[in-house]
Amino acid sequence: MRNESQLSEDATFVIGPFDSIEDADAVACKLLGYSRAELLQMHGSELVPVERHGATAVSLDRMRGGNINFRVGVLKRKDGVTLSVSVRAQVLGAGRLRLTVSQRTI
Repeated sequence: MRNESQLSEDATFVIGPFDSIEDADAVACKLLGYSRAELLQMHGSELVPVERHGATAVSLDRMRGGNINFRVGVLKRKDGVTLSVSVRAQVLGAGRLRLTVSQRTI
């Protein structure tokens, strides 16, 4: 059974065909410490530590192709803190993805 501190809402992002952030919900903003307006001006790679850019790009391409719909990864908050996350993908068409992100507890 999960305790109260382990319960969290899922964050949702819509990522465009060139990995721009097209939409982000309030939970995503709270999780990463950015306003919605800030997130909508960002490229998805800005939320990933540099050393993980390549692997993340490959995963997004595989998600767009329907080859995978779940992965574990790392996101970087506005304050620089990294978070372990699980990511579920839904293909929206035209190269767009809806990503549902949950913070993982270690």
